[in-house]
Amino acid sequence: MKAGWLMLIGGMAAPAGALAAQSVSADASLGLRGRFALSGEWRVLDPGPLSLRAGLRLTRYGGDPGTFHNRGSVTSALPATVELAPRVWGLNLMIGGDLALAGPLALGANLDLAGIAVGPERGIGSARLEPARGSLFRYGNADRGSLNSELFVSLRVGGRFRIRGGLSHYVVGYRAVETGGASETRYQRFDTVPFVALTWR
Repeated sequence: MKAGWLMLIGGMAAPAGALAAQSVSADASLGLRGRFALSGEWRVLDPGPLSLRAGLRLTRYGGDPGTFHNRGSVTSALPATVELAPRVWGLNLMIGGDLALAGPLALGANLDLAGIAVGPERGIGSARLEPARGSLFRYGNADRGSLNSELFVSLRVGGRFRIRGGLSHYVVGYRAVETGGASETRYQRFDTVPFVALTWR
């Protein structure tokens, strides 16, 4: 009798362990213009062909100089635009989902919600620029800090891997303060770049 119970419990525990392993994923994503990201996700809902996930994403924003736009008060020291090569790391809480299409193909998307960002301080004229420390999704120009999002198609390869490809749309934010603290503003730059990624589940 005891052996029978042990066999039954063992048979139930094995699928449960396999399910737990499949509910966690790790991902590495590489995009143009110096955008690189690492993320870890947990499945929070799995209704049929749709899988909803939440996790943490670390993104590095780099690349060549680009135009950042002033989203506050424009002054002689804080112009309407500045040219800046971003060097920012952002760690954010993210959500996402995958919709199974046919066979190994799926369509998915994800979005950063809130987090923090760090990077070196810059000087432009008489102003000091640093990455906006706090990041918060508020949509469009109202976004704060640095946030990443992806729209992609994925292909399952084997039992645990997926290859993803698509577009990454992201914003990089800087806080600018005039020397002496007379005035301050924030600068933003939005980019959309292609990317490829590998996911392990």
